[in-house]
Amino acid sequence: MSQKQKAGFIVIIFLAIFFRFYQIAKMPGGLFPDMAANGLDINLMQQGRLQPFYERGNGREALFFYMEWASVALFGKGVWQFSIVSALFGVLAVMMCYFVCYRLFLMGENRDDPLVKKRSVNISLLAMFLMAVSSWHVVLSRTAFRATLIPFFSALTIYFLLRAYQAGSVKAKLAHSFLFGASFALGFYTYIAFRIMAPILVAAVAWPWLGTIKISEFKLTAKKYFLPVIVSLVAFIIFFFPLGKYFYDHPGSFVGRAGQVSIFNQTLYTINGVQLTSKPPLVDVIAVAVEVFKTQFLGFFTQGDLNWRQNISGYPFLSPLVSPFFAGGLAVIVFVGIWYFFAPNKRSYWWKYYLLTGWFFGMLLPVITTAEGIPHGLRGIGVIPVVFIISAWAIYSFAQIILKLHKRLWERVLYHFKDPQWIRDNHFTPLRMRVVNFGLKLVAVCFCLALILQTYFLYFVNAANDPANFYYFRSDLTPVSQYLIDSCNQSVGAGLGSTAAHTYLVLDKYSVQTTDYLTSNRYGNFSDPCNVPYQQIDPENSWQLTDLTSQDQIVFTQSSMFDTKKFKQYHSDEHLILEYRNQFNQSVMAVYKINK
Repeated sequence: MSQKQKAGFIVIIFLAIFFRFYQIAKMPGGLFPDMAANGLDINLMQQGRLQPFYERGNGREALFFYMEWASVALFGKGVWQFSIVSALFGVLAVMMCYFVCYRLFLMGENRDDPLVKKRSVNISLLAMFLMAVSSWHVVLSRTAFRATLIPFFSALTIYFLLRAYQAGSVKAKLAHSFLFGASFALGFYTYIAFRIMAPILVAAVAWPWLGTIKISEFKLTAKKYFLPVIVSLVAFIIFFFPLGKYFYDHPGSFVGRAGQVSIFNQTLYTINGVQLTSKPPLVDVIAVAVEVFKTQFLGFFTQGDLNWRQNISGYPFLSPLVSPFFAGGLAVIVFVGIWYFFAPNKRSYWWKYYLLTGWFFGMLLPVITTAEGIPHGLRGIGVIPVVFIISAWAIYSFAQIILKLHKRLWERVLYHFKDPQWIRDNHFTPLRMRVVNFGLKLVAVCFCLALILQTYFLYFVNAANDPANFYYFRSDLTPVSQYLIDSCNQSVGAGLGSTAAHTYLVLDKYSVQTTDYLTSNRYGNFSDPCNVPYQQIDPENSWQLTDLTSQDQIVFTQSSMFDTKKFKQYHSDEHLILEYRNQFNQSVMAVYKINK
């Protein structure tokens, strides 16, 4: 790597850090109940219930929760304490995008050739940059979902696979084989969508062997990689064993929510107004899968996920400046990947394109086989590294083609109209090429600045000033939780005891996960009198509260604010003691007491 390339690498790292950590205490504005559920499992960890998998919310892998636990132990409970863990792994994923891309484009090449290395580094830096400033990845990197670990672990796993293959010594090959098996196993502790990496890797590794024409060559290859494969399997078994044992003891947890949203789930189908009670017809399943794939794929170019937690609402997953290159690059790579598939022994040079094809379409399967919230930014998170690798390869290849085309055309023109000796004496062609190179560099700088500014305005201006974005993260529940804690602490400090028996929180059972976590004791002292100091009341039942006294307070949140109307009708002796409005002047909390 040259000095310029090293400087570029450092600048891109700073860009990745900026977009993922800047204003992290303000954006996202709240702790969505699914994210708060992580904290409720952390509470279980604090009580000594250490597990590789937790059943809350249809079952969830726990690696991310342990990392969040460390953040909570250092910084306390809150929103940004969870977000910084996602942000950190967002930056690490950007770095891994570079390393896996660099190793990938050395495959089938003379790795000692400086031009080959320079080309690999340039493509990798470009892929790294595109991922660093991607608004889609920025949103997900700041959102405390365990799925945010997938880009890092999928890229890390493929990186160690490539390093094991490219290693020059037996010792290095075995070391990287062990790390490959370990990282592959750890990926299963992240999010259910990572499981698709298993068939992707099997196809990537096994097909070159199975495609060998001569049995003697197959045996030679198998013998060469026998020991690395054994080492990888041993590492995988060691690290996967706790989770594997859990699933063995709890077989129903293995599928979890995936079965509920699967396109094979008969409860999602209605034919002639009647819900199916048996397996849906294969024709209908295929039709749904095709429609889901179409919608998800178009999300890269037209309208992306509408959910603010998973994307800039409605904005394409890819910038319009990048998506045309991705489309062209994907078409070429898929064609070459299929070409390789039919003759892997003769076309080993194209293996990297075969891997990219399998990586992209394989990681789309978790989306294609589900029928909920399509296009889905979170469920498709596994394609993020490969999307930007393909886009970077296409952009770099396009620039090289333009340079070569210009050089050839200009030389023909000059040699046709001018004396060749005159051209050599005046160095006219080199000067022309320098001008063109400068022009391309200027275009590249403008392209990069446009992407940086686009993401900045999309996230830190548009999203930061959209009330819907904050509501999607349930930002109203943060001040509500703080009020409940402060109210209880004041009561205990005044010698009046806990307010839990006299405070009613009007909030649905799903959303209450956020206040349950944010009001629980930071140190795991769940017998503290101010640990979750309220009683939860379903919004539709708030009017049924009877025998209220002057000590009682009823807290309404933004989502239950409408229910205050009915509550007032049945409690004419109520009075508003506190109303809290957010930065958009929306009422997000109202506290009532009874006059008696």
